Amino acid sequence: MARKKAYAPVKPARSFEEQAQRLTELHSLDVGNADRAQHIFSTVNYYRLTTYGKHLRRSDDPERFVDGVTLDMLYELYQFDMGMRHEILPVLEFFEVQLRAKLSYHLAMTYGSLGYMDEANFRPERLPNGGLVQKNLIGKFKSEVKRSGDLAFVRHHKEKYGGQFPIWAAVELFTFGMLGTLFDIMQEQDQNAVSREYGLKPYQLSRLIAVATDVRNICAHYNRLYNQPLEQKPFLPDKYRRYEDNTLFALLLGLRSVAGQQRVFHQMIRGIAQLAQDYPAADLSLCGFPEDWEALLRNG
Repeated sequence: MARKKAYAPVKPARSFEEQAQRLTELHSLDVGNADRAQHIFSTVNYYRLTTYGKHLRRSDDPERFVDGVTLDMLYELYQFDMGMRHEILPVLEFFEVQLRAKLSYHLAMTYGSLGYMDEANFRPERLPNGGLVQKNLIGKFKSEVKRSGDLAFVRHHKEKYGGQFPIWAAVELFTFGMLGTLFDIMQEQDQNAVSREYGLKPYQLSRLIAVATDVRNICAHYNRLYNQPLEQKPFLPDKYRRYEDNTLFALLLGLRSVAGQQRVFHQMIRGIAQLAQDYPAADLSLCGFPEDWEALLRNG
């Protein structure tokens, strides 16, 4: 009989006072005023907060912070990160909503209002289990229809059209990830037609959608963006190639090609610049931002 793996015991619950004491004694963090520390811990989970100091640990003893690091500094980095997510989300929303419009219009004009339901209009890409990606996508769409049955436009299409949704209505129930899948299985000529509207090649737009989807999900679930490598890197146009990496700044450069002339994009730039002033403990270079980041995003 195989031996059961021995797991470490789950850590015990600790009061705010015990959390502060642990940070001081074991991790050499300057917690400061006790009332202030309790306010911070009651606002941001201890577990979440301490992740913001991963770059502020001693190289010879990663359990301890370098001298001078305070609890207020970690809280400031959290506030900066929260602000960053709020500045980026409107740009991601613009891209996602615009993509719905472009994909649905092209497919509608090319294959008709219900052409997206026909597997013959797409590449025969298959899942690991052998099923068609297009069929799986339609299955996810139908699940979204059931889940969203209380929406007025969903009820309308059920009652008037027997549950048939033209592509321009269907995409309103597609998640960002589903939009990416839809683009990836489109025929080459269809991908080229949509990509040209962005001044990108299909593989560049595909990766931009994927990275934007990941970051949108990070923002939507309030996860950390600050000093956090992305899972993928966007493929950037040639003039930006030296910034092509898995950082947040690389994504923003990629989004410049799809939203750079929009007010929402310039509002984001102003917002990030203001955050950098308001929270001096934050280091934008840890998110891939070069010194001339504002000029690059504004002017290219």
